[in-house]
Amino acid sequence: MPKFEKEVEIDAPIEKVWEVITDTNKWPQWFPGIDSVSNVKAISAGGTFEWVDDGKTAQGTIVAMEPLKYLEIMTQLGDDKDLHKFNLRSSGGFFGLANDECKVEYILDTLMGGGILGKFVAGGNPKDTLRVKKAMHNLRKLVESS
Repeated sequence: MPKFEKEVEIDAPIEKVWEVITDTNKWPQWFPGIDSVSNVKAISAGGTFEWVDDGKTAQGTIVAMEPLKYLEIMTQLGDDKDLHKFNLRSSGGFFGLANDECKVEYILDTLMGGGILGKFVAGGNPKDTLRVKKAMHNLRKLVESS
């Protein structure tokens, strides 16, 4: 299962970052591959939603969450499943004591099989690497501008 990771520091308190990453109305502005979100059942573990990417409707599930700490979302479009993990921690100031910034780590696990060769090929996939990088750039921009 190839994983793609990116960490960014956002110039905003962790509460503000959490508010943005759990607001499904803002997902199309930063979440990779999501053009729109609908039929959101709940933003809590077990909650489901539908999303559209390039005209195709798909399903998603909130796998796990701990407020202000982490969020795990499973998206599925056809047979393609991705696990998106977001880990948040306060930072800023001397030893992070100011708590005026937030570090966000995003791990995209493509959940694909294919043995060693498949993992090697997918692990070097520049498309997924760029999706993760762009998502974190857009998230930082969105949070810091609001």
